[in-house]
Amino acid sequence: MLQNYLIIALRNLRNHRIYTSINVLGLGLSVACTVLIFLLVRHHLSYDTYHPKGERTARLVTDIHLQTVTPLTGVPAPMAKAMRAEFSFIEKAVMRAGRSEVLITVPNASGATDKYKEKDKFAFVEPELLDILDIQVLRGDTGALREPKTAMLTEKMARKYFGDSDPIGKTFRFENETDFRVVGILRDIPDNTDYRDEILASWETQKNLPGYEGFQDNWGGINSDTYCFVLFREGHGIAELDAALPAFRKKYRHPDSENLFFYRAMPMVGLHFSSDYGAGIEKRYLWALGLIGLFLLITACVNFINMATAQALNRAREVGVRKSLGSTRRQLFWQFMFETGLIVLGSVVIGMVMARLCLPYLNEWTEQSLRMSGPGLLPLFGFLAVLGVVLVFLAGAYPGLVQSRFQPVVALKGLADTRQIGGFSIRRVLVTVQFAISQMLIIGAAIVTAQIQFAQNADWGFRPGAVITLPVPETAQMNTLEHQISSIAGVKSVSLCFRPPASGSNNQTGVKFDNRPEGEPWIVNKKPADVHYLETFGLQLVAGRNLQPGDTTREYLVNETFVKKLNLASPNDVINKMVDIDGVKAPIVGVVRDFHNWTLAEPISAIAISTNSKDYATCAVELNPGNPAPVLAQIKQVWESNYPDHFYEHKFMDDQMAEFMKTESLILRLIRTFAGIAIFIGCLGLYGLASFMVARKRKEIGIRKTLGASVPGVLWIFGKEYIRLIFIAFFVSAPVAWWAMNGWLEDYAYRISPGVAVFGLSLLATFALAALTVGYQSIRAALANPVKSLRSE
Repeated sequence: MLQNYLIIALRNLRNHRIYTSINVLGLGLSVACTVLIFLLVRHHLSYDTYHPKGERTARLVTDIHLQTVTPLTGVPAPMAKAMRAEFSFIEKAVMRAGRSEVLITVPNASGATDKYKEKDKFAFVEPELLDILDIQVLRGDTGALREPKTAMLTEKMARKYFGDSDPIGKTFRFENETDFRVVGILRDIPDNTDYRDEILASWETQKNLPGYEGFQDNWGGINSDTYCFVLFREGHGIAELDAALPAFRKKYRHPDSENLFFYRAMPMVGLHFSSDYGAGIEKRYLWALGLIGLFLLITACVNFINMATAQALNRAREVGVRKSLGSTRRQLFWQFMFETGLIVLGSVVIGMVMARLCLPYLNEWTEQSLRMSGPGLLPLFGFLAVLGVVLVFLAGAYPGLVQSRFQPVVALKGLADTRQIGGFSIRRVLVTVQFAISQMLIIGAAIVTAQIQFAQNADWGFRPGAVITLPVPETAQMNTLEHQISSIAGVKSVSLCFRPPASGSNNQTGVKFDNRPEGEPWIVNKKPADVHYLETFGLQLVAGRNLQPGDTTREYLVNETFVKKLNLASPNDVINKMVDIDGVKAPIVGVVRDFHNWTLAEPISAIAISTNSKDYATCAVELNPGNPAPVLAQIKQVWESNYPDHFYEHKFMDDQMAEFMKTESLILRLIRTFAGIAIFIGCLGLYGLASFMVARKRKEIGIRKTLGASVPGVLWIFGKEYIRLIFIAFFVSAPVAWWAMNGWLEDYAYRISPGVAVFGLSLLATFALAALTVGYQSIRAALANPVKSLRSE
């Protein structure tokens, strides 16, 4: 029986090549997208689930309570030590302090040194961290990390620094200041974790590092990269710790942050999805991707059903012959299901090939390392098996039932019509669903595009232009560096500062204004910078004057938001008033126009700019118009002559601004890609519907043309059906798309307001696609010779 099914199915598919090709292509595309979405979603859902003690592990985070609550990922450095002393239900508590960028230098065989700029790979840790997280030691002893100036490397970093030689006992230099001795080798860190430190240095070393004096005992400052992990004893958990934290906070607090810092314990497993405290992606985006995958599958199945039912009339005589020869309805149903199974099997194979070819591009877009091999292969095959079965029944059940119920007498006489295959209403519903899905994706892509363009064209309050930023590794030579770069032809201005106006790295602290007895219930963003900062970035004064040259803080510039938060009517009201910021009291001498210091997702902060040379870490250089290459070459030469032991790199401010929109750009790429695929598959479905309508109305058109109907009049017969369906789909999809995208836009303090134009664009695009898709068949039917259509009458 199965052999008979196979032979007949292959014959039918071969005889209807266009029908087969369209269905295989449509289903194959949907399977490819679904596989890629499955890999991405499964990868994120697996983050930090591999730690054996993960369910008993929590991470402490901080909320800063002022006028609003500001979440911070980090905690004060003495947190773990205090936890160990206070709570017996905590088995272990450890600290980890990461460094975003570090310079590592390693002696090579020629006697020189190799320089490496490592980003997000270096951390100071207490050795017990390796007991809490699943960090496997291949060689060495974790106890050695208790000694100062010791470190452990992953296999990957050990090969990078020392090649194939034994790294144990060898040294590398950190920031040209401290030599670390390698005391252990770790297994490489998996991709599915937020804790990817590959160089673990001893926590004790920090005590003697420049600028870290008193860091490990300071309850008054928090670095967002300083984490505290706690491992609960069996039978204890987060609820018990949270109940004890209020009393703990009162006991361990800095006098200046008495009612400022509030601590919370968060489960380590799942923290990846927290927008406030995690480092990954929010779950709602994963569910949105899953929903898009489901939409694509539905679109492909609708396409298949439309094509199959359009083909049903052409196979009516075949069904009549089979029933006359004794085939039962059940046998015919499974014959059609077998054909569907072959199409789905071919689609799954083609979809897997497409997914494999597209996977490198998805990895590049998402900066992930997704693979279709290794341990993840078995779940993928299981997913494909379930997907294949679902597709077979979802796409094949209705056409199989329709075709197997033809009456043999009617079918053999060629009298089968749309009533025999269930009428036209179901196909209307299915095509309306396709239109609605396409319009929702078009609206989503249009709104994301508009928001990105809004950000690109927004007035950020400063002039990024042709400004590059250079690191300032050591402050001793920075004045020489500034003077030498300023003398280069092609350089317009130079400024030494902590960071550019808009940056992902910001220092925030408390503020006390004039003679007010209490500090303000908000924090200020402190930006150390020299007197050329305003000129280099095009910041505008609205009151007062610029700063005077100096190496220490002797006066402040503030922004308009600073004035508003003080509830003062005019910027002039703060001029020459004293302000205490981070313990340094000085007068305010000027007010600058507001500028964005974060992304557009965040409101503009209160900002204070002051000279303080010991905090300068960046040299900003504004270039004159023209070819920048010769100027950049001279700047590099000057920089390397001042800092020969450091790693040179420069960044254009435009590129840094683009990084602020990285997530939005990724969302746009994905939604455009999936929208294009959904539209393409939907067009295939329209082609199937047009085929069905032409077959249904063949004789009607012949009669109308015989009675004098024009070609435009015949085309309107087809067009009015699609216009009705498109409008119905629009009135269904537009409110849903508006609700979804408005929720996404609420994450932005500065955003667009989706107007009528966005929705009108979606409607016009759908009309254009429908016209292009069905136009050929409609025109062909309108131009057909009515004699051929009516000759059977």
